[in-house]
Amino acid sequence: MDEKVLLEWKDANAEVYSKFKQDLEEKLQSPFHQTILDMGDGNAESLYTAIANLAAVTSDEGFDIDKLYSMAVETNDTSAYCLCCYLLFENGTDQLVKALSEKAEKPDTKEILDAVEEYKHFSKKNRKQETTEITTNELNLLTLRRWHYDHIEEYAEFTATFQKAYDGDMTFIQNNFFFLMEMLSFNGVKGMMKIVAGLFPGNKHYGKSLTEADDNPLKGRLSEMLNSSLNNEAIRERLLHKNPYLFSLYYWIIFDDGFLHAADLISKTFLKAESSYWEKLIGQKAVEALIGASINKAQYSKGQWKEIAKQLKKGEAKRVIDAALLEAKGRRGRKGTVVLLEEMLSPEYVSILTEEIEKVLSEWRQADETDVILAYVFAALVMGGFVNDEYNYRTFHAAIQEKFPKFNTNKGFDWAEIVYNAIISKGSNGSTNITGVQTERAKSYAAEIKLRLLSVINPNTN
Repeated sequence: MDEKVLLEWKDANAEVYSKFKQDLEEKLQSPFHQTILDMGDGNAESLYTAIANLAAVTSDEGFDIDKLYSMAVETNDTSAYCLCCYLLFENGTDQLVKALSEKAEKPDTKEILDAVEEYKHFSKKNRKQETTEITTNELNLLTLRRWHYDHIEEYAEFTATFQKAYDGDMTFIQNNFFFLMEMLSFNGVKGMMKIVAGLFPGNKHYGKSLTEADDNPLKGRLSEMLNSSLNNEAIRERLLHKNPYLFSLYYWIIFDDGFLHAADLISKTFLKAESSYWEKLIGQKAVEALIGASINKAQYSKGQWKEIAKQLKKGEAKRVIDAALLEAKGRRGRKGTVVLLEEMLSPEYVSILTEEIEKVLSEWRQADETDVILAYVFAALVMGGFVNDEYNYRTFHAAIQEKFPKFNTNKGFDWAEIVYNAIISKGSNGSTNITGVQTERAKSYAAEIKLRLLSVINPNTN
């Protein structure tokens, strides 16, 4: 390496070198989290190229400055020339070591690095729990209920982790922060840090959030998650492989009023009277995001949130909820009931009834391809008192499709629904689409199936 030639290059490119040195030292002195954000936005080019060049010439013995110089000459790489000058003429080696060691000792550095390690551990653990083969390509709410029905203990572990959060255990919050990163397909930690940075004044991410239509950086991201996560190939794959935590999380949100519970936890964690300004700001934005996303994307109703607000009576959380509800467009709540066949039946007879229903359907299919048999079966169940609640025919039809896919039950149910309503009607069937003769025949079939079901439950039934 010819130091004289390198010095001549430095003098000839004084302006370029000065900017490189200034940018590099500025990034080395900035907080670790800001460095990550800047590198993610492409605003830390000097540091990025310095790291890349050092990596290319580093070995177990240290880095080879002669090799770096040769690389600069061969490729005419300005950044490599600048780094050579910095290392040789600015005592750069000691400067880099000192800056990196000081950065490593700062609290934010340790917290971020620890968080990255926790994320890697969490991700690895959940991958191990996933099934290796995809068992279905159908993702719907009944699939979710089926998973929950077969994995009660795993779901109980999930909800237990949530309850521990009230006592200060951060596992639930941390795990969902990690999954939110994956659901939204951000660049991991960098993407989530940008969202958080949008809550705090004094940085460009906050300034950008103020110029957007919605100044809450969490709200749009949460709505995006619920709107597109099933269409996102990465998340779809996790769901198809039966990721236990992800299934629990979705079930909790959709069927167990998870957003309402989350808002309660946030209010008790961040929106206390003694909470700092920044804690209240984060809590406020989080609750606003939950309300907006739950009503617009997850079919929660404004009435559900109003009930929560009534329980709070007063305080910061109630004010936040009331204000957010004024902006939210009301929904009528969930449009349909999603229930498994086993959940519809009397608990003590579930296995006996499902087995006999399968036999009835199989026998009918051998002689007739129509789905009208479902109307007879459901009417028999209702008349025999084997159903544990009031359900409409459409709910039963969907439950049969999920439970017995081998029978290829049609997705259309109009005719069978008319027949069912005619069977259970005490007076006129109320439909001009079915004759009296058809109605009587349907009632006869339903009565025969009812007796059959009664006989398998109690063989002494006459």
